[in-house]
Amino acid sequence: MDPVAIIDLSHPLLEPVPCYPGDPEFKMSLACSFPLIAAQSASVLGTISSETDQPDSRMVVRVHALSLGTHTGTHIDAPFHFFPSGQKLHEIPLSQFVGRAAVLDVRHLARDRGKIRWADVTNGGSTDALSRIGSRTDGKADIVLLWTGWDVHWGTPTYFAHPYFSRDVATALHDLGAKIVGVDMLSPDETPADENAATEHGWGMHEVLLGHGVLICENLKGIKKLSEAGEEETWVSLMPLSIHNADGAPVRAYGWKRPLAAR
Repeated sequence: MDPVAIIDLSHPLLEPVPCYPGDPEFKMSLACSFPLIAAQSASVLGTISSETDQPDSRMVVRVHALSLGTHTGTHIDAPFHFFPSGQKLHEIPLSQFVGRAAVLDVRHLARDRGKIRWADVTNGGSTDALSRIGSRTDGKADIVLLWTGWDVHWGTPTYFAHPYFSRDVATALHDLGAKIVGVDMLSPDETPADENAATEHGWGMHEVLLGHGVLICENLKGIKKLSEAGEEETWVSLMPLSIHNADGAPVRAYGWKRPLAAR
């Protein structure tokens, strides 16, 4: 790929990370730390002083331990997340995680715990973006990013009071040919106030999308930079960690713009 401006779409994993109520928290701790004093080790690393034949005294070996859930930070949901017979992460082709993306601007519909219906999306001036959704064999985008602008609330209580989408949005996106649906908030479905509360409107987006093999990417950021006007295609990589038998995994999501002629 030719050098391009890479747009970071991932939130950093930095304690505390906003997590879905009841999910494991992200923790990072120092597992070991010791100065490197063996001359043989230093020789391998090429850090022996030519004058003293000793390793650099400033070198310290560090290893950290991570504790997190499969749905921590910016992450991907596999069908196995909701369906026991659904695809697990390692069963999904790598090519599905990279491709053209269509950005649907729904910022004008985003309000605290507000429901966004398909009729709202189609009436919001997204005609051009909607026309770009389809099969990648036809040169269209099968990755759809729903741009609510809610990522600005990351790290605040308001982030949990995000808007959410009705079931008919999932049905319509699947019918158009979407293979991944990404959102810049905690979930495309309503998030309860705490882990002991039930959602009033259920899991329509997860049920329909994952039930049809459509992946979901949550907690994206910076979609605004992908939406800037220009005669270019939008491409994204939502590549997850390679975790066998997983229902999901964190991703280092990023995007870039490519001239229309470079297909």
